[in-house]
Amino acid sequence: MYLAVSLMGTRAMTENEFQDGRLLRIFLDEQDRSGVLPTYTAIVEFLRGRGIAGASAFRGIEGFGAHREVHAAKLFSWLPNLPIMIEVIEDWSVLEPLLPELEEMLGEGLITIEPVRYKRLSKGEKNSGYREG
Repeated sequence: MYLAVSLMGTRAMTENEFQDGRLLRIFLDEQDRSGVLPTYTAIVEFLRGRGIAGASAFRGIEGFGAHREVHAAKLFSWLPNLPIMIEVIEDWSVLEPLLPELEEMLGEGLITIEPVRYKRLSKGEKNSGYREG
């Protein structure tokens, strides 16, 4: 059995307290557009509107994709086109119906899905692993 210690250090969490889910990662370019919005913004807003618990978009410092063009953060780059990664952790039953729309919004890029075990922590929620005091 694996044991994880909470960041607050107040109690240990056992593996049984975690639930099965999926980690959805979406890889795209910073300059990709969905209408007038950057595609990464449109995707995050789409996920928020569909009730996903959370999504984060990360800007990479360097990378390349299917076209083999290197995208890098350079000091004097006029229009940087850095790699972007969006991460979402959610139940598969929630993510699966959204995939066709995400694929359509993305157009070109990469989507990965991996199994994960997760536990949502919240200060305002009972039994979240945090203790007052």
